[in-house]
Amino acid sequence: MMRCPVCKHASHTRASRYLSEQTKEAYYQCQNIECSCTFKSIESVDKIIT
Repeated sequence: MMRCPVCKHASHTRASRYLSEQTKEAYYQCQNIECSCTFKSIESVDKIIT
């Protein structure tokens, strides 16, 4: 879950794909029916903590 960048409500993942072993592209859609913003994010591993 990620917050909508427009209205700050919850957004759910609609699709995703791995660009590399540690990087994922994800598409989100806002759950606020009055907003319905769709946006893309890039998620990656920043640091491995052992």
